[in-house]
Amino acid sequence: MLLKVYLALKQRKIMVGQVIRKRGAYPEYTVEDVLAVIFLLKEPLGRKQISERLELGEGSVRTLLRKLSHLDIIRSKQRGHFLTLKGKEIRDKLLSMFSEPIGVSVDGYPGIAIVVKNPPEFKSIELRDEAIKFDAKGAMILTVKDNEIVFPEDFRPLKEMYPEVAKKIVDYEDGDAVIITWAETPAKALKSAIHVAYILKKEEITPEILEVVK
Repeated sequence: MLLKVYLALKQRKIMVGQVIRKRGAYPEYTVEDVLAVIFLLKEPLGRKQISERLELGEGSVRTLLRKLSHLDIIRSKQRGHFLTLKGKEIRDKLLSMFSEPIGVSVDGYPGIAIVVKNPPEFKSIELRDEAIKFDAKGAMILTVKDNEIVFPEDFRPLKEMYPEVAKKIVDYEDGDAVIITWAETPAKALKSAIHVAYILKKEEITPEILEVVK
């Protein structure tokens, strides 16, 4: 009897282990990855290129692209994956909320700047914390006042501290927020900046984007 119980428990343990391993094999990606792909596909890209730029496993990228294709947001041909008319409309809607990610360099690290248009009220320190949680090494959350990008705490102009970064950000209006994140890799900088932009505009993001991560 004891032997039967032991064997049954052992078999159950093996089965549980198999389930855990199987679950662990499922690809994982975030809404930030989805938004990044839509920005990246302003030109056709192959799966491997997307995987490298996002530092995301090819299995996860394959699943992400399959879902985007199922929703008629992208199509695939030999030259790579590209946005459909519906995908371009979604991208245009995103660009009405925030700018294209702008590559910058901050303190020797790769960085990304994103201008968020007409943001809701926000607390800079909370958004900086969100960027850090998303693998950023550092972040600046700024605002535009009198046609100048400034730190909201004391209205110091960005161009006084980081003139080269300020030069690269050219399209903004009073009241906009400017997110700048930097990280160990370009992919981490990109996704941490998108993460903060997404938090600010979450209520306006098209439902199809959220459908991809379900």
